[in-house]
Amino acid sequence: MGTFLRDQFIKNVTVDEELLQQVNDFLAERCISSNEQLEKKGGVQEDVLLQNYIIRFDNRGYKLTEFSDVQKHYAQATRVERVIFTLDSNRAVFSNKQQGTSIELRLDSNEPNNTTLQVSSDDGDLVDSVFCGLLEIIKKFQNHNGKIRNNWTQLLIQLFGVGLGFVASLVMALKLYPYVKIESAFIITFLFTFLVFSNAWGFINQQILNLVNKIFPNVRFARAGRSPLNWLWQTLVGGLIVAFALLIINGILDWVIKVLSNYVQW
Repeated sequence: MGTFLRDQFIKNVTVDEELLQQVNDFLAERCISSNEQLEKKGGVQEDVLLQNYIIRFDNRGYKLTEFSDVQKHYAQATRVERVIFTLDSNRAVFSNKQQGTSIELRLDSNEPNNTTLQVSSDDGDLVDSVFCGLLEIIKKFQNHNGKIRNNWTQLLIQLFGVGLGFVASLVMALKLYPYVKIESAFIITFLFTFLVFSNAWGFINQQILNLVNKIFPNVRFARAGRSPLNWLWQTLVGGLIVAFALLIINGILDWVIKVLSNYVQW
């Protein structure tokens, strides 16, 4: 890899035709200017920069050399999964990016940890200028999904699930324990139902988190005329989900209080 390296995960960005165009224009300008300077200085062929693309959509992918082909596939795709921009020198290609200049921007809607910007070169100024230039472009297209995709949301889902499981187990125990003819029937019935829920909750919790990540992805590929839920619509959906959850909890608690009133003197 080149002497100098800068890399960073890309988070919470909406990718559309404009972002792709700006990134391509930036890299194309860098490619042309670097190769022209190299030619004037009589540089070696190994330092010539080559611009390439990868686009994956609808369970198939293409390695391309023309941005117009990327635009065509992007517009025609039903679901875009990944777009990758690369600008590598021949030296980087031949050395598996251990030497020379290598610039790569990966935008992946399926794997957040696979969405990165990495720039390496023997020229430190080139690394800094390209890295900062691409980040400036990306920042203009960042969305608000990070307000939902965080550890606090996971904690709230976990607490909500455990609380709901506790209440549901309590309700089940109150309904079932009269039919259990053993000592401490209520406690045993409650512990059994809560244990069943606890084992199922790990799977249920993961499915809920997957749904949240699908509704609020780290990278969203949007296209003119076929854009998915925008932020306002996402906020509305999220608000309705929270309101519905609170309504259910309130109804359950009211019901539990009525049931317990038959057994406990308040």
